[in-house]
Amino acid sequence: MSHINPYATWSNYNVRRAVPGVPSVHGALPFAADPSSSNLVIFYFTAFKPTILNCTVVGQNTYPYFKITTDQSMPGYTAIKNPEGKTTALVEWKERPLVEIRNVLSKQRVSDWLSLSADASHRIMKVNGRQYIWAPQKSTICLYPAGTQTPELLARIIRSEEGTVSLELTSTAVTAGLLETCVVATVLLQCGHKID
Repeated sequence: MSHINPYATWSNYNVRRAVPGVPSVHGALPFAADPSSSNLVIFYFTAFKPTILNCTVVGQNTYPYFKITTDQSMPGYTAIKNPEGKTTALVEWKERPLVEIRNVLSKQRVSDWLSLSADASHRIMKVNGRQYIWAPQKSTICLYPAGTQTPELLARIIRSEEGTVSLELTSTAVTAGLLETCVVATVLLQCGHKID
């Protein structure tokens, strides 16, 4: 199994191409201001054993929201479990990995759910009939609704130089029910495995 993630090089990519409907890092496109910190809900991926594929996702209050486990009781799978220990999402590691999220996404290829754009500048995520764009912005990967004139930042994945990973969601994203899908997307985009 190859361990190449096309998003891994984004933070070192100096010149970004403009993605239609996504704010430009050079300010050429108009976009809504960054949300205030009071409008953000932050989740931290902690206790890597040894990677994000075995970790705990906690909120700012250190309450555990999700547990991510791989190859313990089900070899070849990564399970995302809620605080009660119920599996809410599953990634099946095959040559072309599969993903499913209970009550949100039926089992399908990760490459279909997080499809890479033709120019490899962003990924398109489909959730409940809506499309969203994950795009690199400086040292983060940001989520925006697709097809809007002035895109609103909904979420952002931040990987620090020390290797810690956090996920910031706006209250709009949480209200829209994107928390679980963003956690699954974060795991897939930060795990280092080939997902296409």
